Amino acid sequence: MNAPLDVVLAGGATGDALRDALWQHQVLVFPGLNPTPGQHHQLAEIFGKPQPPQPQNVSHPDYETITVFDSEGGYKADQWHADATFGAEVPLGAVLCMRENPAVGGDTMWASAYAAYDTLSGGMKKLLDGRRAVHEIAPGLSHEHPVVISHPETQRPVLFVNKIFTRRLTNLPLEESNAILPFLLNHLTRPEFTFRHRWDDGDVVIWDNWSTQHYALFDFAERRVVHRISLDGQALAAAPLSAAG
Repeated sequence: MNAPLDVVLAGGATGDALRDALWQHQVLVFPGLNPTPGQHHQLAEIFGKPQPPQPQNVSHPDYETITVFDSEGGYKADQWHADATFGAEVPLGAVLCMRENPAVGGDTMWASAYAAYDTLSGGMKKLLDGRRAVHEIAPGLSHEHPVVISHPETQRPVLFVNKIFTRRLTNLPLEESNAILPFLLNHLTRPEFTFRHRWDDGDVVIWDNWSTQHYALFDFAERRVVHRISLDGQALAAAPLSAAG
């Protein structure tokens, strides 16, 4: 989606249309929007309540809702994941602005966890019904979530495991978890489920953190700086039983 910044920030019917577009398309791209930090915050408020950065991340000096990821600080997220799934509540979305992009490399990819669930066999859907998995960032910083969740806006079932944070399926024998979880992680990122964005400075991308996973390619040598605002989440409900048929 492409629109001038004043239209994007207008709210009202435009805000409703933007939210509807996000839930339908999962990822929205605004090339060259280049918002100020204050406009970045305003834009995020169209989609939900901005939440402060996690304690381990760096915040903007003037805007406490903006997380700053600077490659010179050693940060990289070069595996498939959804943000902050190790908590009891998971951010519903994110609004990211590219502030400094390398001339070569640094693309980001997204994968649809709707498509991943929809294309599982009926037998695998039944096997996953009622299963849970532990998501962990460090010992003691973990939480269990359903393997298949129900999206709060669309009520569609979502395959909800990811490579960075999901450690194991908790209500299966370890041997079965060790066989099934790698299959699910590979299935989620099949090429036909993915979209790849080549960044330019000032680009803004908004994504649904519940129904997608993303992967920032660490294939660049120059500096890369992005600003991200995460949107307040909620506890993840299991998908309804009828979805697993």
